[in-house]
Amino acid sequence: MKVMENMEWEYCRESFGRDCTEKDCNKKTEEILDFANMVFSMDYSGTDFASLLPKAYSPERSGIPIHHMIKEEDKIKALIDVYPMTLQLQGENSSAVRAAYIGTVSVHPNARGRGYMIELMRAVELDARKQGCALLILDGDRHRYQHYGFERAGIRYTFQINTGNISHCCAKIYDKAYMESPIYSFEELTEQSPYLDSLYKLYQKRLVTARSRQDFWLCLQSYHATAFAILKGGTPVGYVDLSADEKNVSEIELDDISELPRVLYDLMMGFDVEQLGISVGMDETDKIEQIERACDCCSMSMSHQIKILEYEAVLAFLLNWKQEYNTLAISEYVLGVRNAQTGSTENYLLSVAENGVCVSRTERAADMVLEGLELVRVLTTSLYFIEQQKGKRSKIKNAPAGWFPLPFYLPEADTF
Repeated sequence: MKVMENMEWEYCRESFGRDCTEKDCNKKTEEILDFANMVFSMDYSGTDFASLLPKAYSPERSGIPIHHMIKEEDKIKALIDVYPMTLQLQGENSSAVRAAYIGTVSVHPNARGRGYMIELMRAVELDARKQGCALLILDGDRHRYQHYGFERAGIRYTFQINTGNISHCCAKIYDKAYMESPIYSFEELTEQSPYLDSLYKLYQKRLVTARSRQDFWLCLQSYHATAFAILKGGTPVGYVDLSADEKNVSEIELDDISELPRVLYDLMMGFDVEQLGISVGMDETDKIEQIERACDCCSMSMSHQIKILEYEAVLAFLLNWKQEYNTLAISEYVLGVRNAQTGSTENYLLSVAENGVCVSRTERAADMVLEGLELVRVLTTSLYFIEQQKGKRSKIKNAPAGWFPLPFYLPEADTF
């Protein structure tokens, strides 16, 4: 037991693996969910994490999350759950990076201000490092989590399409006869759907994946979304994940991306949706090309918040990711990462050659020095373009062509 502000408390780490009986596992999970649901329901009415995130909190998946808690007199007072994941880069530059997705961050209202969250964040990071994680990811209030070393990363494009947009777009692309009747139909996916194997193979065509075949369907149910198989003549040719109100597409995959406008037309008409939002990452270039033709407007925003634990592994992974969809100049670049607390700087040699990408520690002088949070927002978001325009005041010095901004975006089904 430890003492803080005259209160005795203890830190607990729990993961319900094979050694935990089903009865004990269910009891402990119920206690954790009761606490999290109570705290979140104070701000978000009727929160139920079991239905919100079945990939982590359904009975068959209760062994997945790692629970970090602070307790007083054996009662939970603060909680952070961690969903371990492996980001797998597909394609010629195949590689992987271990990550920990942080969620269900909650403190009892009567225990706030005691520093419990600081203690838990430290414990989570230490444990993630022990588990070999190179990256921490979370979502939430940006300025709150900057305090713990997280910053917004990546670029997310969100398109808004109304029925007039999609009708005019399709009229220009397709023959009139092709638009006379629906071509595509949509069948809600269930855990026993015969299409799941083939649709999972489509998912694996994404440049970066984070789900196993076992996880696939449950992940698509996150945040009360509903997944549908896209059928053409009774044959599955893709899938779409729709938000609970059926007004937003968080993920869509097709055999033939050139048919995306036609699919969206049948989707909007079939579901009687007047306006549809679609979010994609900057690496989904083929989709962006097709959706842009049909949209009324598009917005660009930052994606998730990240904290890099192992710069060599993460920078190499992101450079390889970028190289899969964009030509990177063959070059070398030394990036200095300054620790905001100690003031010390570590330099990393980033190298792109004909035989691949390499990132390693170096004693060479840095071409650019950035503090950790600054590095994330400058090198992975649209702020890179703004920094470029500063001329002599720019912190970016002679960056190799095509290298930045680096991608980072995960579909909602992969978040936690």
